Amino acid sequence: MAQNSVEDRRNCVRIPVETLITFTIDNNNDKTFHGTSQNLCSNGIYITTNYAANLNDQIKITLDTFEENIEPLIAEGKVVRCKFDKKNADLFHISVEFSETHENWIQVFTDTTSLAS
Repeated sequence: MAQNSVEDRRNCVRIPVETLITFTIDNNNDKTFHGTSQNLCSNGIYITTNYAANLNDQIKITLDTFEENIEPLIAEGKVVRCKFDKKNADLFHISVEFSETHENWIQVFTDTTSLAS
């Protein structure tokens, strides 16, 4: 995925999507973490979780569609922000910049943004 400027990333159309996700860090598939997506855009996702990720951690996110005929949505990227929640010390807000999105993720995002227009 091409590097986008901070302004390009901030101007990205964000779609509120609050659903459960699972993720792994640094290709360690033996340890799975859970969280909730808050919003997503074509080049990233914002999640909340009880795991405190490090900046630049490589992350692989799976969003289950809960539909038999639609495969889970999978995206890979790096952690670009991780902040603790001011009201809940066990909750962290993580921003991820995608480096790779699988084809079905791109299709869902394209369909969703065309509906929002």
